[in-house]
Amino acid sequence: MAYLCKDCSYRGIKSGQLGECPACGSRNLARRTLTFQEQPRPTKWRLVALVVLWGFLIALIIGKIVH
Repeated sequence: MAYLCKDCSYRGIKSGQLGECPACGSRNLARRTLTFQEQPRPTKWRLVALVVLWGFLIALIIGKIVH
């Protein structure tokens, strides 16, 4: 269950004591049910770019250590 404060726009999964907003103390909270949407899988070019960038970073670190 998610909570949304209508006074300070707090969004979170926890309410304060006695149903108060943990951010501002207001009792003007709306309850919402969480809906999980499946995220699309990342495309292959993003994975390739990630591997290339990590390889470049590791090469730079090794280069600094050797010299």
